[in-house]
Amino acid sequence: MTRANRRSRSGSKQAAASRRGKKREPQEPPIQLQLDRHEMVDLLKDSLHSFAMETGVMVAGKILEDETEQLCGPRYVHCEDREMTRFGSQQGYAVLGGQKVHLDRPRARYVNGRGEVPLQSCQHMQDPQAMPEAVLRRLIRGVSCRDYEAVVDLAREGFAVKKPSVSRGFVKASAADVKALTSRRFEDLRFVAIFIDGVEYAGETMVCAMGMTEKGEKRVLGLRQGATENAEVVTSLLEELCQRGIDTKQPTLFVLDGAKALHAAVKRVWGRKAIIQRCQVHKKRNVKAHVPKQHWPEISRELNAAYHETDYQAAQQRLQATARRLGRISPDAAGSLREGMDETLTVIRLGLPPLLRRTLATTNPIESAFYVTQTVTSRVKRWRDGDMRQRWCIAGLLKAETRFRRVKGFRQISTLTKALDQQLVDSSKKAG
Repeated sequence: MTRANRRSRSGSKQAAASRRGKKREPQEPPIQLQLDRHEMVDLLKDSLHSFAMETGVMVAGKILEDETEQLCGPRYVHCEDREMTRFGSQQGYAVLGGQKVHLDRPRARYVNGRGEVPLQSCQHMQDPQAMPEAVLRRLIRGVSCRDYEAVVDLAREGFAVKKPSVSRGFVKASAADVKALTSRRFEDLRFVAIFIDGVEYAGETMVCAMGMTEKGEKRVLGLRQGATENAEVVTSLLEELCQRGIDTKQPTLFVLDGAKALHAAVKRVWGRKAIIQRCQVHKKRNVKAHVPKQHWPEISRELNAAYHETDYQAAQQRLQATARRLGRISPDAAGSLREGMDETLTVIRLGLPPLLRRTLATTNPIESAFYVTQTVTSRVKRWRDGDMRQRWCIAGLLKAETRFRRVKGFRQISTLTKALDQQLVDSSKKAG
């Protein structure tokens, strides 16, 4: 065998061995990403949001171009009788999805040199209220100014979503809410019940008034800010409500938290037309605050039994018996229970049905609204001034108002109206 043949065979053997070696090399498995259904939905939402924003920018540009074509005619087409002509373009913006996005704005001017032609569609896209309202909707859902940029559907060219810009937008929108609340008129409404309560908010006291109409609908009537629930603050609030159309000549049930200042202010403005119901929950808290903790369950059972009575005399006797028993444990607790005792039983004395009586026995409707407000503002780190507290509080209350439903037992409100009228007649006879 010649040397060339041997080299050829050796080369062929090596090639075969090499091919066999390649066949034996293990193949790497393909990489697979395991995504559950929720992750796929989130990815799809992000893609849809981005696509929607980009589509909105394109549509806005087409709208501007269409208006320009209607004014100036098609591009590159000579028209002798045209009154307007294109004048290039300039950088502008549109408000989309709660943010400003860059948008090239076409320009047009009159042929005779009378000046530039404003584009109406551009003015609509740059509506100054669009940004503040969008910011407000997000902020009152608990999004802080610092986190707003992560929540907004950002387009590639988006801007004006930094903290100072968002804060300015919220101040403008919430100031409009304050004006709207303080300018509400009530001439065409009769409020058969008004809840008044003071709640500590951001280190200060906010006194809120909420009304219940003859249809069982709840409305936020007004708000006052003060250091405490003093009579001057509450009187000022009630007098303002009178100026805005609430009728003080109609007998009205006032549900109060028990503060003497509230009682004095209501009597000062409404006089004999005010029928007072002291909040039963506040009364329980005040009594329990004067007794040791081991007596709380027993005190709660006795007070609940009295407040669930349907007969006024029976409820009164139960409370008097409880006060005598408390006198042996804590004289201060007994005195707290006796103070305003009859006013905690007003809804029973009026003979209201159980469901409606449960609604009107406490100031829980106001406290529920304030709970929404406190949830809204839980992310605020620094309160700068009183105006900021008022604006945030009103924004939260108006958000809570959008969730209001008619009160439980609203179908029996006619019973309350008749009872209030009869109560006024009886008090007039006694006075005479």
